Amino acid sequence: MNRLSSHFPLIIAALLAAATFWLEQVVRNEYRSGLGNARHDPDLIVDQVSIDRFDLTGKRISRMTGSKLLHYPDDDTAEITSPVITLTRDARPTVFTSKTAHVNNETKVVVMRDSVRGERAATADTPLQTLETEVLTVLTDDEIARTDKPVFMTQGASHMSGIGAEWNNITGLFTIHSMVRATLLPKPGASQPRAPD
Repeated sequence: MNRLSSHFPLIIAALLAAATFWLEQVVRNEYRSGLGNARHDPDLIVDQVSIDRFDLTGKRISRMTGSKLLHYPDDDTAEITSPVITLTRDARPTVFTSKTAHVNNETKVVVMRDSVRGERAATADTPLQTLETEVLTVLTDDEIARTDKPVFMTQGASHMSGIGAEWNNITGLFTIHSMVRATLLPKPGASQPRAPD
């Protein structure tokens, strides 16, 4: 009995070593077979996230916020709930909102999904611009937004619809690629053509 009790710590240590070795072999085999790499589980969850991007002079060029961010280590991407992207390079900010967004590891490419809306603020000379679609890819550094889905755009009282579009926030140019339908109204105060006598 005394001999058994004196060897008991060695037996426990041997069992722990065997269990550790077995666990290590299981994990190694999982990764060799690719099962470990195929997992897509979040390793980080953040509530009320805010991400700012700056140019080389230190001026903020964009801000992205969301109610929740889930980061995935297998592909270094994130999913954001209720994202809001604000492009702030000039005095006329552009804001994009949606229900969800998929973000690459440097937040340079953001794919917004479900009830996507874009708004470019009005100025004294240019009315409010809006965009509505279901999927929109925003390149935050280039300030370009693209979609290959149906899109509806307004500028003041004028509106256009079609399939596929690109919105360049720096130049202010909005292009619809196909199936374009438009209703263009004159600016308020613009002279109207006279009816013939």
